[in-house]
Amino acid sequence: MEYKKKNPRRLNYLLDIIHIVIGIAVVLLSVIAFLSPEEHLAFFPMIFFLAALLALVNGAARVRMPGPDSRRLAGLAALAAGVLLLLIAVISAMVML
Repeated sequence: MEYKKKNPRRLNYLLDIIHIVIGIAVVLLSVIAFLSPEEHLAFFPMIFFLAALLALVNGAARVRMPGPDSRRLAGLAALAAGVLLLLIAVISAMVML
């Protein structure tokens, strides 16, 4: 069985696509939610969840990339921010119920 080496350019391309898609979704949901917050309360947990997903993906990618310890530390900080945003998403969803 042949071992395939992971291509970092392919990983960066995938991360760029994820950032663009989630970023556009967060911006659109935020604009709609803040134009009429009473009608679109359900968008707030989605916004926080998407932001958490983005931070978790970014943090995991930075932790796994080879390089200096500062990059790994930044990845751990992004993972912590992602967990915090996920907690905020859950709390905001529970408050809506």
